[in-house]
Amino acid sequence: MTMLLGLLSDTHLAEPDDRLEALLRGPLGPAEVLLHAGDHTGPAVVDYLEFVEPRPYHGVLGNMDGPGLGGRLPPTRVLELGGCRVGLVHGWGPPAGLAERVAEVFRNEGVQLVVFGHSHAAEDRTIRGVRFVNPGSAFDRRWAPRRTVALVEVGPGGVGRVEFVEVPE
Repeated sequence: MTMLLGLLSDTHLAEPDDRLEALLRGPLGPAEVLLHAGDHTGPAVVDYLEFVEPRPYHGVLGNMDGPGLGGRLPPTRVLELGGCRVGLVHGWGPPAGLAERVAEVFRNEGVQLVVFGHSHAAEDRTIRGVRFVNPGSAFDRRWAPRRTVALVEVGPGGVGRVEFVEVPE
């Protein structure tokens, strides 16, 4: 049985707002589980995703997430979702070589998919047989031509369809 994951990263919101609500109901509406690859930025955004949003949510700490989130979010996660082993991390350093740096974190974890962020640029590639997906940033186009999130189908056989969805201005 497959599962549809909704991926977002680098939201950089101090508080949940109408844009976040529209994102969750619109582009990420079909997703069964939400994964946030860090830089939520405000604790209220994490509160919203954990306690208000009805779907399961898993997040990690990003480099711009404030001190209020340091004790709440881990820097990395490994999850079993729809029979697929998924790694979740924000990322660090310059955009060049980001996926390769992230790959080292999960080298011995047996993951089939790694979700990461940090660069604000959508990316889908395979490194050593593992799929790496960066959903881009939903609200900040720094280093990217467009604002995006991603929908990823996973199952016991690994990663299926990856779809980047542009977020309207």
